[in-house]
Amino acid sequence: MSSDDLQKDVGAVDLSKKSVPMWRLLIVSTASLYLEIVLIRWIGTEVKIFAFFQNLSLIACFLGFGVGCFNARKRSNLLFSLAATSAIVVAASVRLNAWHGFLRSVSAVLSYTPDSALWGPAFKASTGAYYEAFASSLLLVAMFLMLICIAMIPLGQLVGYYLETISNTVSAYSVNLLGSIVGIWLLAVFAFLWLSPGYWFAIAFALILLAEPISWRNGLIGAAFMAITLFALVPPHDTKVYWSPYQKLSAVAVGNQQYNINVNNEGYMTIANLSPERLAQDPELANSYQASSYDSPFLFAQSVNRVLVIGSGAGNDVAAALRHGASHIDAVEIDPVISTLGRRLHPEHPYSSPKVHLITNDARNFLRQSHNQYDVIVFGLLDSHTEFSGYSNMRVDNYVYTEQSFLDAKKLLSDDGILVLKFEVRKPWTWMGQRFYGMLAGIFPRPPITYYAPAVDALLSATVFIESRSSSLWQRGAGPQQAAFVASHPPPFPLSLQHAPPPTTDDWPYVYNEGHFIPRAYFSVSAAILILALYLAGPYFKPKERSTWQFFLLGAGFLLMETQLVSRLALYFGTTWLVNCVALTGILTVLLLANFYVTHRRPEKLGIYYVCLLAALAANYLIPFAGIPGSGRLVGTLVCVAYCVPFFFAGIIFTETFREAAGNSKAFGANMLGAVAGGLTQNLSFIFGMKALLIFAFVIYGGAAIVRGKKTSLRPA
Repeated sequence: MSSDDLQKDVGAVDLSKKSVPMWRLLIVSTASLYLEIVLIRWIGTEVKIFAFFQNLSLIACFLGFGVGCFNARKRSNLLFSLAATSAIVVAASVRLNAWHGFLRSVSAVLSYTPDSALWGPAFKASTGAYYEAFASSLLLVAMFLMLICIAMIPLGQLVGYYLETISNTVSAYSVNLLGSIVGIWLLAVFAFLWLSPGYWFAIAFALILLAEPISWRNGLIGAAFMAITLFALVPPHDTKVYWSPYQKLSAVAVGNQQYNINVNNEGYMTIANLSPERLAQDPELANSYQASSYDSPFLFAQSVNRVLVIGSGAGNDVAAALRHGASHIDAVEIDPVISTLGRRLHPEHPYSSPKVHLITNDARNFLRQSHNQYDVIVFGLLDSHTEFSGYSNMRVDNYVYTEQSFLDAKKLLSDDGILVLKFEVRKPWTWMGQRFYGMLAGIFPRPPITYYAPAVDALLSATVFIESRSSSLWQRGAGPQQAAFVASHPPPFPLSLQHAPPPTTDDWPYVYNEGHFIPRAYFSVSAAILILALYLAGPYFKPKERSTWQFFLLGAGFLLMETQLVSRLALYFGTTWLVNCVALTGILTVLLLANFYVTHRRPEKLGIYYVCLLAALAANYLIPFAGIPGSGRLVGTLVCVAYCVPFFFAGIIFTETFREAAGNSKAFGANMLGAVAGGLTQNLSFIFGMKALLIFAFVIYGGAAIVRGKKTSLRPA
């Protein structure tokens, strides 16, 4: 967009360059990023479909913010942001059983066929009500997406207004980046303190109200919306709710000192009571608990001296290992609130035993860093519907179930040690069981011993896979007791190596997807966001203007690079909330360095920076980081540095291009819409793998360079 166009479209707000307090831009930038991550985090706990597609919330935030930037010439009203936020919270918190059942069923309805394992039963297409349910579910998703957009539009208007009116464009953009960093760490502090969403939203409302001069009218209306929101967030009086850095948890007593632990309003794990006192009172339980998925694997162990439990949860697997005589147990659990509940509530007190070493860490990160040897390695019931980042569609446990992860675990086994993988293989997703069977068979000498262990009292059922580097496992498995047990507990799926789905790898870690294609559920929600984008942004997007396309492509390429860095660092440093915060902060810091470079050494031509950017992307794609010798942290540091290089050049390109546009808010809006396109393009990783996103980023940035070149060639000499 040219400066002439800028002068023609003044609109309702005076956008002439003038002195605007930088601190107001800092506040509204902080409020924008903070509200974005609060909405992404919270709605994923309350509306089930958003737990699986957290980047859907991110895309909606970008869309709303971008539309707001396009409307920076119109007077913003931040009360609309408060009203929409309050409506989201109220709509997701209504305590009606029928409404909550509808919210929980949306993901199953939209998936239509079992090509992706989402929690809950698959919706049967044969029922006559399917199309009605499908339309209703899609409308529900569209409603929440629209509300998220409305919440972000006024903030985008105000940020766009400040960016365009502040005389120093680069300084204004730097303040915007600083505000984003503050927003990230503000919620990170709340996560560290395990504070509930009432605190999150109270701060969000306060920041939004402070973004502009406060009037009595706006203050009173804003306070009313805040009161409505906080009231809706109050949990039922009979439910104790805990908020960890990852998810919402509640512990419900079910008798006999046993508890069900719900995660994001779904049944997830239990705290079982198999204490000597309980077994003495219940002879039937004393005779049957050895058949559970927690105790039966030890029937196949040569030794149980040293045990590793991956995903130790509230302590049931740890208690089982103690019952079978383990002398040292390393228990790895990523969520500190879950292990705290186990320490407080588990009647057998496994975490209080001096034999148990509790490690709060990502499972894959521990496997990569550990050099210990174990007689038994247990992969607990990790099936997660929690994503570690709003910038990707990966769940917390995706990297735990890859070939490389099982190879890391194999290295930690003693000579006769056994690896135990437990997973709840449900119909119609039996292909998940076949995948594990085929993957383990390809990594170990022989296919795994596989059986189904039913639920025993509060001990959950699971399909159990047992592997070893030593043939002695199968010799023990052929023993009378073991063979009879396996024969009487067949797995709920055919043991087939020929029909197993493709294995999961660190590049394609989508264990919950049947194959290398985009699941139908993702098509459904992507269609909803596309329609919404065309409706909201279509009137403002000017495809005939080269500058519009340039900023659009820069936004799309940048989000793909961002997804790559966050995912790669999670692989090497763990899929923890802290790693996610550090990764995003690192990206924003590199952009600030790029701004500093542009300020002190203004680039005359951007061609060389495009060449450096494309070369860095190509190098990151071609370098086999996984084959570099050294510790995981060392390689991860190299990956971080290598991936930050293209961010630096991308930052220089964007900042200088944005300065040429004189901080034009519509250019910033086009950039945000490009990020929407980049978020949708990320779905192609389901087909081609994570690393292929670098190729798409390369092509997109190459397109931006071509558009830039054509624009430059048309300038008069």
